[in-house]
Amino acid sequence: MRKVFAFLIITIAIQSCQNGISRQVTVENVLDNPTAYINQGIKLQGVVSLLSSGKQQFNIIGEKEFEDCKIGECNANKQLPIRFKNGLPKVGDKVEVSGQIIKTKEGFIYEAKSIRHIKSISGK
Repeated sequence: MRKVFAFLIITIAIQSCQNGISRQVTVENVLDNPTAYINQGIKLQGVVSLLSSGKQQFNIIGEKEFEDCKIGECNANKQLPIRFKNGLPKVGDKVEVSGQIIKTKEGFIYEAKSIRHIKSISGK
């Protein structure tokens, strides 16, 4: 009986720890099906394509989109809006963001908890 109880405690503890883990997904996956990622901890890597400092928001595009198009009008519909309250990166920065997708009145937005700067790359 003690072994079963100990096993249950360990299983619950492991599950609790895993709930805070962010999994890596692509910008394209999130744009294709944002509802699949609502309120889940996820990490994304992408290139900053637009800043809206008044809204404390920026957009990123996926790496494949950047390779195909750079930063320009051809990727206008392939940008993921990201809100971050602790300073914004620069257009052309490759970043990794950790956070979650939330639903707002305007649609979906990625609420970033942290940003890691990977490198600065040419956007145009």
